[in-house]
Amino acid sequence: MAKEVDVFEHTADVGLEARADSQAELYEALAEGLAGLIAPRETIAADRVFQRDVTAEDPEVLAVDFLSDLLALTHTENVVIADVSVRCDRPTSLHATVRAELTDPDRHELGLEIKAVTYHRLEVRQDEDGWHARVLFDV
Repeated sequence: MAKEVDVFEHTADVGLEARADSQAELYEALAEGLAGLIAPRETIAADRVFQRDVTAEDPEVLAVDFLSDLLALTHTENVVIADVSVRCDRPTSLHATVRAELTDPDRHELGLEIKAVTYHRLEVRQDEDGWHARVLFDV
C-alpha cells in the first residue's frame, strides 16, 4: 500500500484521510497532506531543515500535536514545507525531519489558511491492512 492521503471537505473545515503501511509513514502522509493544503510542495526548494520531537499520550493525540507543531512552524518561521520524514520509536512519540523554504509569495501559490488542527472526528488506528487516520483542520 505504501502511503496515501486524500483531502475531504466538512462545513468550515477541511480534512485528510491517510493510509500507510507503518505508523511513521502515516504521520508522514498526514504532514505532507497538511503541507500540500498550504502550498503546492513541488514548487518548494527545501533549503532549510528543522528537527521536531513530539510525544503524546496516545497515537491520536500524537497526530494532533505533531500537525499542530508543523502548523506553528510554518507561522513562526514563515516557511512552506517541502518534505517530512518521520521515525516512530514508540506508538506515542516521533522524531521528524522537516525540509522547508522561506515563504515567497512570488514563487509559492499559497492555498488554504489553516487555523488549527481539531479533535473533531479524529481517528488513528491500525488493523490488518495497515495504519489509517482521519484529521480535520479549522480553516
